Amino acid sequence: MDLQYLLDLEEIKQLRYSFAWALETSAPDDLADLFTEDGWIDVGPWGRMDGQDAIRRGYTKAYGNAEPWTAMHAVTNPRIRIDGDEATGTWYLLDCSTVGFEQPLRVLGVYDETYRRVDGTWKMSSLTLRFKWSEVTGHVTPQNPMVRLPRREQ
Repeated sequence: MDLQYLLDLEEIKQLRYSFAWALETSAPDDLADLFTEDGWIDVGPWGRMDGQDAIRRGYTKAYGNAEPWTAMHAVTNPRIRIDGDEATGTWYLLDCSTVGFEQPLRVLGVYDETYRRVDGTWKMSSLTLRFKWSEVTGHVTPQNPMVRLPRREQ
């Protein structure tokens, strides 16, 4: 590992943390700006968003009117591989609600992501969320798929 690799690794981590921060603070414009113009997000039963504009619209619909900090998306255990101006990453997700539920843990999942350096700055180019457990579904399997989450009360 050289210094540039470590700097790139830290920038990618900060990029990922910024995604969670944008969710928690209900900032869909900030969230969309973390992606490349052709970036995409696949969130399983909630669909796929292709391009920054679709990401902005999707997260505005989902989080635009939400009070900040009604949920916390903790991302942990990063595994990041960097190859020049492209990288891949896998993160664990612990999704907790701060309001409306007696038991705050709602979802466990794995994010699979790709990143690309654009004009010297790392951006997310794809994000896929693979659900592993939810408070509604339990253990997620092909025979027991993730189909919905309970609505948060605000």
